[in-house]
Amino acid sequence: MSRSTLKSVSLFLGVTGSLLMGNLLLGKLAMAHAQSDSQGHLHAAGTLICDSAAQPTRFQASYQITAGNDDKVQAHQLILTRFDDTIIYQRGPVSYEAWQKNGEYIRYFPEQNRSISYRRSDLLALNIHTDIDKQFHLISPAALSQFDKGEQHQAACFTQQRYSHTSKSQRQSLALDWIDELGLPASLTITQSGQQLNYRLTKLTPVSQQEFNLLTSGYQDLDFADVGDSESDPFIAKMITQGFIQHGSSGFYSADGKQLEGGHDHHH
Repeated sequence: MSRSTLKSVSLFLGVTGSLLMGNLLLGKLAMAHAQSDSQGHLHAAGTLICDSAAQPTRFQASYQITAGNDDKVQAHQLILTRFDDTIIYQRGPVSYEAWQKNGEYIRYFPEQNRSISYRRSDLLALNIHTDIDKQFHLISPAALSQFDKGEQHQAACFTQQRYSHTSKSQRQSLALDWIDELGLPASLTITQSGQQLNYRLTKLTPVSQQEFNLLTSGYQDLDFADVGDSESDPFIAKMITQGFIQHGSSGFYSADGKQLEGGHDHHH
C-alpha cells in the first residue's frame, strides 16, 4: 500500500494501529476484495468473549487483526489494556508500549525488566505528534461524525452502532461496529483498491489494579533524554544495536526493531 494510502488510513486509526497496518500491508501481501459486511471476509466467524462488568476506563481488549486473501491470510493479535489515564499496546513478547493522557510515552522490555520513558518535551523535540484520543480509542470518537450512521444491534455484552464511510477519490471504504459504552471498535474493516485489513474484538475483560501493576511496576526506568549518556549500559547498547532505541532519532520502534515514525527518517 502506498504512503498516501497510509496517510489517509491514519485519519481513522491511532498511530500504533495505522503503523501496524503499514507493517502488514507493505509486506507484499495479496489482499482480498471489498466486503460489505463490517465483520469482513478474512476472519473466521467467532463470538466475542466478554464480561459486561468491564468499565470504560478499566478493561483489557484483545483484537484479531487479519490481512490476506482466500489463499493466504496473515493474522496478528493486539491486546489493549486501558486503566484510567494509561493505555497499553501489546503485540508481541519482546516489548510493549504505553501512552498516558498527559501525552507521555513508555516502552517496556519485560525480559530485561527495563523501560524507557519519553516526556512530552522529548516527543516534541523529536517532532513526534500523536492524537491521544486515537491512542485510547483506536478511532477518535470525534471522527465518527464524519461517517454514515447505520443501525444499532445488540451483540454479546454491548450494543453496537454501525458506521460506514466511502472515499471515491481514495477508492477507500471503512465499515465499523462501534461500542459506544467503551469507546472502542467491535470490528473495523478498511478496504482500498481491492486490499483489506480487518480488526475484530475477540475478548473483553475487566482489569484490576493488581493486574495493571503487574504490567507496569517493578521496571528499571530510564528517561529517553539520558539514553545518550547511558550507552555503556549493556541493555541500552543492545537495544541501540538491535535498532529498538536510537538516540537523536524518533525512538519509536516496532517489536522487530524497525523504526516507526518521527525523527529524520520516516519508516512505515
